[in-house]
Amino acid sequence: MVFTPTNLFKGIVCPQSDKCTLTSCIFGHPPQQPERTNEAASNVSGVTTTRETNGSAQSTSSSTKTNGIAAKRSRPTYQTIAEKPPSRAEKIKADLEAARLRKAADAGSKPVQTPTTVTARQANAEHEPPSSLLREVSPPPRPTARTLAEPPSNTNPRKRSHEGTEDDPPAKRIASAKTESLNPRMLANAPESHARRAVYLQHIHKDMVRLNAEVSKATTAISGWEPERMRLLVLDDSELIKLALDEEEKIAREHPKVYGNVIKNRIVAYHKMKPQPWLEIVLVSLGKDAPSPIAKLPTKALETGLTPAQESEVATQFLLADQKSLNAYGYIPEPPTIEQAEEAAKAVETSRHYEECDRCGSRFQMFPDRNEEGILATNGPCKFHPMRKAFPTRSKIENYTGGKDPFHPCCNDTVGSPGCTEREDHIFKTDSPARLAAVLPFTTTPENPSPARDKRGAVVKAVTFDCEMGYTSRGFEMVRLTAVTWPEGGDLLDILVRPLGTIIDLNSRFSGVWPEHFTKAIPYETWLANPPPAPAPTQTPSGSTPLPIVDSPQKARELLCSFLTPTTPLIGHAIENDLNVTRLCHPTVIDTMLLYPHPRGLPFRFGLKMLTKKYLQRDIQTGGDRGHDSLEDAISTGDLVRVKVGLEWKRVKGLGWAFENDEHGESRLVRPPAVNAYTGLGVDAGTKNLAGLDGTDDDDDVVALPGFASGMGGITVADIANMGLTINVVGS
Repeated sequence: MVFTPTNLFKGIVCPQSDKCTLTSCIFGHPPQQPERTNEAASNVSGVTTTRETNGSAQSTSSSTKTNGIAAKRSRPTYQTIAEKPPSRAEKIKADLEAARLRKAADAGSKPVQTPTTVTARQANAEHEPPSSLLREVSPPPRPTARTLAEPPSNTNPRKRSHEGTEDDPPAKRIASAKTESLNPRMLANAPESHARRAVYLQHIHKDMVRLNAEVSKATTAISGWEPERMRLLVLDDSELIKLALDEEEKIAREHPKVYGNVIKNRIVAYHKMKPQPWLEIVLVSLGKDAPSPIAKLPTKALETGLTPAQESEVATQFLLADQKSLNAYGYIPEPPTIEQAEEAAKAVETSRHYEECDRCGSRFQMFPDRNEEGILATNGPCKFHPMRKAFPTRSKIENYTGGKDPFHPCCNDTVGSPGCTEREDHIFKTDSPARLAAVLPFTTTPENPSPARDKRGAVVKAVTFDCEMGYTSRGFEMVRLTAVTWPEGGDLLDILVRPLGTIIDLNSRFSGVWPEHFTKAIPYETWLANPPPAPAPTQTPSGSTPLPIVDSPQKARELLCSFLTPTTPLIGHAIENDLNVTRLCHPTVIDTMLLYPHPRGLPFRFGLKMLTKKYLQRDIQTGGDRGHDSLEDAISTGDLVRVKVGLEWKRVKGLGWAFENDEHGESRLVRPPAVNAYTGLGVDAGTKNLAGLDGTDDDDDVVALPGFASGMGGITVADIANMGLTINVVGS
């Protein structure tokens, strides 16, 4: 049996005694005794041990010396309660009481008497308060309104920064107090190791810092932002880190299976990104509180070389001659009959108001006036992708590797994946003329012998208008209507419209109309009696100036028609949408969608934002999630028509067209003399054949002469006969 001999000699006193220098001696050593007598100890402490009281101190001492083992510490006893030292709780209580007395003395108040429960020893002793009492309260108290940088009336620093006047310098945007480190956020099921995620995150953050620095050092305007106001979009370090963390976390959560590929593509996109798309990302991240480019660059004056009256004369050549040919693309040239509207309403009742959601495509039941439970729609919530599908750029190797599937830019998920955004109720939209008429009947622009005049007191020559729409329980309805004079661009109408149905979604991301605009709106009659001062040219409904509001779409349509006659040109971009939501059939329209056709033809069309950038060198719709501005869109649409008028006048002027004053003193566009205008254009002056092109003998058929633009070449057979010319129709 193996055992250790370490403790065999512990009962034997070490021969070296106190002179032993070994660290671990195998012999026993008596404990060290303090060099003081029992009397001195008792005088100092005022206590007597049990060993001294019983007279057993000598025996215990001898036993200790004999065995070489230290005696167990005995429990002290006290003769009186006053001799007992205070406990820890009593010390803390005394410290608190002393701090209270000191505070009262400093404030000049009468000191409070010491409670009787405190012993004489505690009252006489002066104990310093613990350091914890002198530290500030944690967490720190909330700052008051006087300590904030912004006044109490406006606690939103971003909103205040873009509501100031142009004379005031833009306020510095205040960053959020929450800070995070550049460390990937913890996920329950991370698609990649933490170290690799950190590497990807650092790459994204590095390019974000670069783009942010380029914006802060920019000396020229970018997307309508002047350098002075652009600094409102310069993010600080904590905001850049948060934006990078959000980007990486979103990819990790929504694309766990292809996380590596998606985030690498995103890193490459940020590496190649320019300041302009970076500003759009910043605006989207800031959301509704993002500042707006109020101080825009002055746009170059648009010159056509014509007077407003002459521009209106040339613009009549762009009127849409036949709206019936565009029925398949949403145009409604004639109001549906009452029977058609009643039949459509009966069909909706028979189907029990089941609709297809315009966002997610699911079937649901709509209750226009709410059901017994107070709900508007069933089968909620609605999960959808807020951005339309996009197609990836084609590459040369797709024939071997296969093409990429279309995706949604909002979350980069492929088409068909579950929606990334959720709303409480579903929405629907119908394009059927009969169903639209069942909600609100259509009307044709009535004759107006005395049309309303603009602010200058003149009759308008043409009107450019634009509408903003939102989703209600009755479909897609108008919520804002804006009309301006053309070509001057003066304000005629800019009103909010209370729809017929219950509002479900104002479509604010596009319409730019938010709930607070309705709460701040002024009734139109009140506004008309006391109109506010004219807003700035760049003022939008998100600004502080409230807009007038009318009670129904019928009232808005009535105000618009007060400026129109059936022959007044009505200008718009994709104007069929605005006309249908207004329930108006107007015979003379000019559509910039048709003036600037898509190469692939309808239904493909160019957007207003792209056309404005290309032909006017102007940036519009830069508000991000704040939405569009119908006043800005209407002015841009009118300017696009002016560009086309200038180009057309320059072309036909070289062919001999000119302006002459008629008997009323108005400038009219006059065709050139026949001998100069039609020589070589297929007109035979020696042949008499006035047969109609469609096989009839009427004289209203349009002859399209080569060399003339659409409209300019719209010469009728009767016109040629009146000019003493004949036309030889070949192949009729």
